[in-house]
Amino acid sequence: MGKIEFNMENWDKCICKNCPTQAESMCVKEKKMKAMEMMPKIKESKMMPKPEMVPGMYCANGKGVCEDVDFSKMCICNECDLWKEYNLANGQPMGYFCRDGEAK
Repeated sequence: MGKIEFNMENWDKCICKNCPTQAESMCVKEKKMKAMEMMPKIKESKMMPKPEMVPGMYCANGKGVCEDVDFSKMCICNECDLWKEYNLANGQPMGYFCRDGEAK
């Protein structure tokens, strides 16, 4: 398992934006909206925003900054292509990267 890069290719594979743990978070909703507004410029320039600006890719960049995420909801990290590609089942932490930090 190697370090997961915070890049556009992995962003396209990321399913954090659909995770039930974030579904009711106002903080995440605001970040999603801003990220969607920025996405055309981001893709055009091929430059990634700072990790704290987008709600996702926690396996690459660590804990989320939103404090209203509901960890009683089921995490879907194990359904992500990045989970399979980077063999995250054999790493630490075991999912809930938004709560527990980046994959190692």
